[in-house]
Amino acid sequence: MNNTNNNKKVGIIGGVGPQATQFIYGKIIEFSQSKYGAKNNNDYPRILIESVPVPDFISDTSQIGVAKEMLIKSVQSLTNAGATRLCIGSNTVHILLDDLKKNTKVEFLSMIELVAQRCVKHSFSKVGLLGTPVLIKSGLYDKVLSNNGIELVLPTENEIEIADSIIRDVLAGKGFSDKKTEYINALNELFSRSAQAIILGCTELPLAINYEALGNRTISSDEVLAEGIVDYYYS
Repeated sequence: MNNTNNNKKVGIIGGVGPQATQFIYGKIIEFSQSKYGAKNNNDYPRILIESVPVPDFISDTSQIGVAKEMLIKSVQSLTNAGATRLCIGSNTVHILLDDLKKNTKVEFLSMIELVAQRCVKHSFSKVGLLGTPVLIKSGLYDKVLSNNGIELVLPTENEIEIADSIIRDVLAGKGFSDKKTEYINALNELFSRSAQAIILGCTELPLAINYEALGNRTISSDEVLAEGIVDYYYS
């Protein structure tokens, strides 16, 4: 296997948050090995990462204008660096995807679309969602899932607050959150409301707890994006 002549280059807009971007890059390496047999340096994808320290807009959009200008510059930077595909290592930032698309001719891999495709692949008809308050209220997942005939089970205000707290603990590097038990209860509540699986619709949530016991009943947006990146690269 040798990709030295591969002219594909994936640009990742990351840093939202940095831990999630690190996790996604690790998963890109793992999928390159497990799905495509990467072993040597020149087997792995060519990746550009712009870790953008945007002001927080996961629960308050007052700073979103400043964040948008920073993200537009990131898109332009990655485009100028020769990226052949762009993607965003954050679910919430996808509320700005249409604005970012206007500033480049390079196509985006949409994390939201990739997650919806994963739900279709597993034949889910009803899925739960946890994520940032801004993402939940944006209706991004509602739209794309309903277009695929999938019903969405939304979290309650209390469950949104618990997820928000967990996300902030991951961002702050807290190894143990005092909300973990409440978070597990929130997952169980969504299952009790007939969700066949739960979308971890914030890139920090897959880092919050160990989900192994749930098998494929959780969908990690981080892993789905990482797999989408390697599938594009090696296709």
